[in-house]
Amino acid sequence: MPPNVLIVDDEPALNELFVIGLNKYGFKTEGVLGGQECLDLLSTQYRPDLILLDMMMEPMDGWETLNRLKRIEEVKHIPVIMQTGKNLTYREAEQFSYCIEDYIMKPITPKRCIDHITSALDKVRSIEEIISHGLRAGYPEEKIRRLARLYRTIEVAQKLLIILEERYGNHNPSEDNETYGPIEYSGFLLRLQQEYDELQKEINFTLGGLKPLPKN
Repeated sequence: MPPNVLIVDDEPALNELFVIGLNKYGFKTEGVLGGQECLDLLSTQYRPDLILLDMMMEPMDGWETLNRLKRIEEVKHIPVIMQTGKNLTYREAEQFSYCIEDYIMKPITPKRCIDHITSALDKVRSIEEIISHGLRAGYPEEKIRRLARLYRTIEVAQKLLIILEERYGNHNPSEDNETYGPIEYSGFLLRLQQEYDELQKEINFTLGGLKPLPKN
């Protein structure tokens, strides 16, 4: 069965482009024109394999939509890829790292999205298989799942760091007295990595089959 992708974008032309384009490349897609429409659809029995969520929407933007869907127990597990033309800040990167699988900068075509979608779905599938294996072997579920969440957060945070460094170098891009910049983000990544290493050592469990996390 082809993966089911929900497109959330309030620009009708772009929404239709991605629905038609991803259908052409073998995905099953649905499109909604905003955050509330996304939440309304998810309140039914509809369960996509992945959500492709635009950041810049009105009246409910992508960040609010993401926060609200992650608070719904039945759908919070659905992987989300954010896409936007908005410049990302270091503070936003930290916030996004906890709740998305990938982040795509616009403009981008449906064809170029395929690798991002496939990679995200493969990663989620691999992690769930590893968790199942660990549970069968008797490892504590809460700690295995925490280890997996840390892995996913670190991987996304490192991807976002590459985007930030390509755009800003070592400078803080904020223009509004924001003091959170490259140094603070590096500290955030270091804390995540330390917690991951300590938990991995504590339970003696390795997320084998996943690519190793590069050290900062």
